[in-house]
Amino acid sequence: MRGIAEKQQIAYYHLDVTKEPELASYFEVLTVPAVMVYHRGQEALRQARFIGHKQIKELLEKLPQDNEPADYDQLFN
Repeated sequence: MRGIAEKQQIAYYHLDVTKEPELASYFEVLTVPAVMVYHRGQEALRQARFIGHKQIKELLEKLPQDNEPADYDQLFN
């Protein structure tokens, strides 16, 4: 995940839910691993369990550019 984020110049954060249970609770992370993508300040995608790097890369590439409207339900469903 880090490599994908760095190539696309996307901020990337890793949370150890055993060390930060309050933060995990705040984000309602119930299953690990979990991948959450925020775009323009709102949650665009949440994927629990295992997700491959190729699938993550494809999902990130679907995110709209600066001037494009963002309909996340249409993009990821």
